Amino acid sequence: MKVPICIFDAKTGVLCPKCESRLKNGELTKIDVECSIKLIKLSHKNQDIDKFTLISSQKIDEDYVLILKDSNVSHINANDNLINSFEKEFNGKVWFVEANSSIRRFLENLFFPTRILKTNMIWLPDGNPVTQVTIERKDYEKFFNTIEKIKKIVNVVRNMELVVKISGK
Repeated sequence: MKVPICIFDAKTGVLCPKCESRLKNGELTKIDVECSIKLIKLSHKNQDIDKFTLISSQKIDEDYVLILKDSNVSHINANDNLINSFEKEFNGKVWFVEANSSIRRFLENLFFPTRILKTNMIWLPDGNPVTQVTIERKDYEKFFNTIEKIKKIVNVVRNMELVVKISGK
């Protein structure tokens, strides 16, 4: 398991001088520290988690966004029990996204298991870009309450404006 803080710090919950300095300098956030501790605790219960690499994390409202090494996200999405154990440990919804992924891949991670039909970049008259995602009507109706949360996550994590369009089918 690789996390933004030292493994020893994550196991004990106490930061060493190096990690404390990184926290004060802004290289780490309190959420990175909190998530690192929770992931180490989870890795003791589940060997699969021990192979993961946490790059960074965000807390948006009551939800956590874990930015993981690319291959880790598909492994998590394929295992409902793993997702449940994360959400139990974090006491809420946990979103998994890949570090260094393309915009489309980032959005696919957030919309999982909903399939994105199209992704477009739209330029507004004022010059600001907006990313537009098209999904099927049945998925929109199923995830209606979640879409506003996804828009907020996209804005905080990638500093992008997101518009969700419904396919006419």
